[in-house]
Amino acid sequence: MITNKVEYLLLTLVDLAARRDGEYVASREVAARQGIPLKYIPQIVSVLSKKGWVDSMRGPKGGIRLAVDPESVTVQDVIDTSGDPFLVKPCLGPDTFCSRMASCPLRGVWMKAQEQVANVMRGVTLADLVMRLGEASKENP
Repeated sequence: MITNKVEYLLLTLVDLAARRDGEYVASREVAARQGIPLKYIPQIVSVLSKKGWVDSMRGPKGGIRLAVDPESVTVQDVIDTSGDPFLVKPCLGPDTFCSRMASCPLRGVWMKAQEQVANVMRGVTLADLVMRLGEASKENP
């Protein structure tokens, strides 16, 4: 399942990637635009800053801005960074034990589905999401 944390990370990155001016923007403004609760923004910015994807600056003209090329970050990268793996079925997790694992008739299906989902997530970049955002705004003025 995609967690709120992953969604908030992605929404923050997309918001920053959509800004063409490269100027710093207040994180609370990003939170307001994206519907992210203010209490989560410090955690989100911390994760993104530690990864090097976001620069932050304090002060009256401070805020946050994207620090990487939007083409270089995939949805899967963000999922991996969050620490919240996206699993089709919990039994596919690395630390999960299931007594039926060796004989489960469904495991192969779940594994194939997991690989397909991972392929999609690896194939979508922040730039792709920004492009889709632009297309959606043209369709819904």
